[in-house]
Amino acid sequence: MTKKKAFLIHLSISTAVVGSVLAIIYFLWYPDPYLRMSGAFKVIGMLVGVDLILGPSLTLMLYKPKKPRLVFDLSVIAIIQLSALIYGTASIYEERPYYMVFVVDRFEVVPQKDINESLIEAGVLKAKPWAAPILAVALLPQDRDEQQKLLMELLEGKPDIERRPEYWSPYEEHIDAVRARAKPLGGLKAEDEKVKSNIARLFLQYPEDGRLLYLPVKWRGYAFTLVFDGVTFSPVETILVDPWDLDTS
Repeated sequence: MTKKKAFLIHLSISTAVVGSVLAIIYFLWYPDPYLRMSGAFKVIGMLVGVDLILGPSLTLMLYKPKKPRLVFDLSVIAIIQLSALIYGTASIYEERPYYMVFVVDRFEVVPQKDINESLIEAGVLKAKPWAAPILAVALLPQDRDEQQKLLMELLEGKPDIERRPEYWSPYEEHIDAVRARAKPLGGLKAEDEKVKSNIARLFLQYPEDGRLLYLPVKWRGYAFTLVFDGVTFSPVETILVDPWDLDTS
């Protein structure tokens, strides 16, 4: 086998593996628009650099037919690539948007690693959709003593209720609480032409007056807009605009 052929075979295998991983990240773990806000591009850049550039390039440099210790050299290259792939995908997997929890007047996106899943009681909150976060509603306790206890725990530095599954309930059971804080999409006064175009397209799809509602979503320091069907109250689309920055009616 020639040096060039060895390089092309290595590059083809690496491209197939990395391409499959990137497809899983984009379509399943970080469906649009999450990848753009995730900060995962640094890790993805490392994956591409090591597995698509460095690995095949080392093969091109080191490969010589009948070279002593050739198998060892190629094994070291493969180990370097595999280590980078495992580290990168594990990091991205741990940070993926796993839960979308409604709290007070907004949704908070929470990664799985931040949650003690043993405290989740409702089975529906354990069933992860293929390409969307699990929807839940975090409710403040009604008992006064429980409220005082929660307040003290927050002052001690414990997480708020959107990261405390003992306060969660299935989304379908508390749609009224979510609907009460949602606002008509027509009140979202966007100036960006792309955002305006997206909103106009949604109104064409749902022409009934007042059919579309929205709520803010917070994740990793970003805020964007989640649009709902006002009849079924199922999510329709996300719009990359901070609704708190816009004038609303």
